[in-house]
Amino acid sequence: MNLFEVYASAPLQLAGILGGLIGAVAAVWLAQTIPGEMELEEKPRPTWWWIGAIIVGGVYGWLLANALDSWALLPAFLVFAAATLGLALIDLDHHLIPNRVLFPSTGAVSALFVVGALGAGQGGDLLRAVIAAFAYFGFLLIVAVVARGGFGMGDVKLAFLLGLATGFRSWSAFAVSVVLAIMLGGVASIFLLLFGKKGRKAKFAYGPYLVLGAWVAIVWGQRIADWYLGSAS
Repeated sequence: MNLFEVYASAPLQLAGILGGLIGAVAAVWLAQTIPGEMELEEKPRPTWWWIGAIIVGGVYGWLLANALDSWALLPAFLVFAAATLGLALIDLDHHLIPNRVLFPSTGAVSALFVVGALGAGQGGDLLRAVIAAFAYFGFLLIVAVVARGGFGMGDVKLAFLLGLATGFRSWSAFAVSVVLAIMLGGVASIFLLLFGKKGRKAKFAYGPYLVLGAWVAIVWGQRIADWYLGSAS
């Protein structure tokens, strides 16, 4: 099965790869620099870990180019990918989603979405994106308060940015993002509980799974939703 029904032009694919690589380099720099500025304990990682993150960024940039097939929208989603990759890397090591990265990233992505939407003639999608952002934020806030654990306020604030990007794509992408994040994080937390050395005392970083769910949904959310609805009918 093809990854996409229609592939973007070669120049746009190349732009996606280069943009993804550049964004991933920035994400790795953030993941290595910000914790030090915050005087957090250093978490040494082997070189291959950072190289792998950069490769992931390049591959995802290529996927974004083909999924969007839009010069106007690609910059916003590339910046989104770079920011969320950096946040996921920091969260994996420090169980923290720093506001000094999250807030400027949310502002930059929001501005780029406005510019991209107007350039692509998709201004109407902005309202859906904003509604989805507040919906995801509100949902995780309620879960964090009721469950008293699992999700931290960093995850809740991150959900706003993720809802903005997935909601801009479609309601299907937004819904798939939420479901995938819960499923992936749930499986990972159970695995950690059963096989982790610290058992119930182990800290769990949920941010990377929120990001992964959004990344998949942005590229294939509509196809996943169509497959599920088709198989359920």
